[in-house]
Amino acid sequence: MKINHAFWLFAFITQSVFADFMCNTNVDGYYALYEIDSYTCNYGQYLPANTLGCVSCPTGFTCPGETFNFNEDEFQGIDFDVNNISTTTMNNICANNFPGDLFALYEPNQHTCAQGYYLPANTDECTKCLNDNYCAGGTYTFNKTTAQGITQCPSAHPFAPAGIWLLSQCGRKLHVGDEIMYLHQQPANPTEHRLYVRVNDTVYSVNLTQKQNGTDDIKMSAGANRSLHIMFNDIEYLAHDDSTD
Repeated sequence: MKINHAFWLFAFITQSVFADFMCNTNVDGYYALYEIDSYTCNYGQYLPANTLGCVSCPTGFTCPGETFNFNEDEFQGIDFDVNNISTTTMNNICANNFPGDLFALYEPNQHTCAQGYYLPANTDECTKCLNDNYCAGGTYTFNKTTAQGITQCPSAHPFAPAGIWLLSQCGRKLHVGDEIMYLHQQPANPTEHRLYVRVNDTVYSVNLTQKQNGTDDIKMSAGANRSLHIMFNDIEYLAHDDSTD
C-alpha cells in the first residue's frame, strides 16, 4: 500500500503542462467600434447637419423636438412654417434634405380709398372715380383682375362727373353752349340756393355759389372753361356741379 501511494505522487508532479491558446497570426490593421451620438432636442430646437448639439428653432420654422442621431449631411427636426416668413440667418441648413424648390408667401396689400376714389385692378394706388360712376370709398385688398370700390351709374340716371361718391349724384347732363354741367338727383352737399331742372318727371339740380368780388369765377364743371352766372334777388350766383367742390 505505501509503494502505490508513492508512485501516484510522482506521476502527478512530473506531468507536462501545455497552454490552451497560441497566437501566431500577424494583424495588419485595427478597426474602431463606435456608437453614433444621439441628441434629444426640446420643443423649439432642432439638430443641424454635422453639428454636435441642438440649437434654437429660427423664425419662420417649426421644431417639434425629438431625439436624433448625429448626421453629417442632413438636418433634423425642423420644418418650414407655412404661416410665417423666415428672415433669420441659419447655419448648417444647406444639407442633402433641404427642399429644392422654395415658394414665396405673401399678403396682398390693402389700401383705404377716400370718397370719390377706387382701387383699379392690378394697381396699388387709389384712383379718382371715373365719369358716369360713383365710388363710395373704403378699404380694399389688391386684386390682379378686379377693380374695387367703383359702381356704374344706373341707366335711369347714367351720367356723373369724375370723383363723385353717392348714387344720388348720378343724373343727367346740362349742355350750356359747348360746355357740359352735370345735374344730380338730390343734393349731396346742398348749398343755400340751387338751380333746378325738370327732365320728364324727375327734378335734377346743380349748386349755386354766391359770386365773391376779387376771386376767380367757379367754372360750371371741372372740365369746363366758362362759368354760368345767375342773378337771383339782385345777388349774382355761379352755377356748378359737384366736380368743382
